[in-house]
Amino acid sequence: MHGQSSLRPAALVRVLTVTALTAALALVPGAAQAHGGPGGHPPRQVNHAPDAPSDVGTSSPDSSCSATVASPLRSTTPTLRATLSDVDGDSLRGVFEVRDGRSGRPLWSSRPTAAQASGAVHAVQVPDGLLRDGGVYEWRVQARDTKNRKGPVVRCRVVVDVAAPAVPVVTPLAGAGAVYLEDALAGGVGVAGDFRLDAPGATDVVAFLYAFDGAPARVDLAPGTTGATVRWTPSTAGTHVLTAQAVDSAGNVSPERAYRFIVASASSAPSGNARWTLDEGAGTTSADVLSTDGSNSLTLTPSTTWTDGLRAELWGSADSALLLDEPTDGASTTGPVLDTTGSWSVVAFVRAGTSDVEATAVSQDGDSGSVFRLGLATTGCTDEAVSCWSLAVAGSTGETSTATSTVPVVPGAWVALFGIRDAASGTVRLDVCDLGTAQAPGSPSPQAGEPVSLEAGAAGTGAFRVGGTQDGSSPWVGAVSGARTWGGVIDVMQERRLCSAGA
Repeated sequence: MHGQSSLRPAALVRVLTVTALTAALALVPGAAQAHGGPGGHPPRQVNHAPDAPSDVGTSSPDSSCSATVASPLRSTTPTLRATLSDVDGDSLRGVFEVRDGRSGRPLWSSRPTAAQASGAVHAVQVPDGLLRDGGVYEWRVQARDTKNRKGPVVRCRVVVDVAAPAVPVVTPLAGAGAVYLEDALAGGVGVAGDFRLDAPGATDVVAFLYAFDGAPARVDLAPGTTGATVRWTPSTAGTHVLTAQAVDSAGNVSPERAYRFIVASASSAPSGNARWTLDEGAGTTSADVLSTDGSNSLTLTPSTTWTDGLRAELWGSADSALLLDEPTDGASTTGPVLDTTGSWSVVAFVRAGTSDVEATAVSQDGDSGSVFRLGLATTGCTDEAVSCWSLAVAGSTGETSTATSTVPVVPGAWVALFGIRDAASGTVRLDVCDLGTAQAPGSPSPQAGEPVSLEAGAAGTGAFRVGGTQDGSSPWVGAVSGARTWGGVIDVMQERRLCSAGA
């Protein structure tokens, strides 16, 4: 009516106030992004929480994650790991925590890991002394972004199992072509045998690792069982070895069981194969455990006594030996064991009580003295050594060939002496395993000696002896824990197996 605005005073005030606020907000940096509005400003940037960790598990050893079932864990200091990701692409840190699996009580929490790009693996190692064998635990992992926003927690349950299973039991079974009893002659080339592998009393054994003559294989157990049967068909005659180890659900592996047996050839096993474990521990005789008719038994002299053997002294297992500490000590068969005119091998597990006298651990009689002497010599040693391990073999024309070893003679230490006569190459050789003492263990690897020429060997027509010679000139001083003979040349693999077993 008067040319004035039609707005009432109150409305005019509101319009002016909104206009002033809008102008003021326009001067504040980021205000449009934070609040948005009809003026074309972009929406506010939202910070999302990190994703739930993925690929969650442990390393050293590897294991997966289960929130409900406690997975076996073969370590008390595992490495916990997880992949952390963020939808915003932020850098992330990880926090790991360990709790008692039964009470839920927190036991340990890591510091946040170093910041890494989204999609990286984060890992921490559990400190020593926190986890115990048999304990049940829950460990957790959570991601945090640069703004300290936390993602979901992933939980994993584990039960610690670091105890190895017991040594498995090996039993030969009927049902295949032959029953291959331990250390006995049976079957033949191409004749199969079944062997039962068992873990008696075990509740968590899931498999066996086994090998015939070193060829590795694995057999998994059916649920609820503690054993399995394996079949093997030999392709060669002679001594063979089945080794077996039990594996539990955590991946722990038992000590190895070595089971030896002898496969007959078409014309039976070679003559000259004999084995004296000397494990009787009492009495006046020791049996050849390969004999089926009681032949080749050793008869002890009246002064000979028994003592702990190699395996008892070094490894604490049951074992005995002949103690030879008087000149009249020893043991012998009633007749020859080896045909010394051909190829043959002999091993003696011995401990020398001294290193300054000639001493014979094993020998075999001939028509005019010992046809071979395996033991300790004080002459003919290399490198000007005062004494050395020695194999002296008589030739058919009266000469003697002597092979020696550079393995030092250490009184009180155990060694395995391998005397080998190879008629095809016309040589003799002495290999030695230095097995040492309980305080200073040696190595089960045989050290091969230099071959020495011998065209033809003298005939051994008399007794096989442990602890001395036919004329009594060089009695052994110390102990003998076992002896074996073969009617042929053994190879280095057989030597290694015998050295590792100590028998």
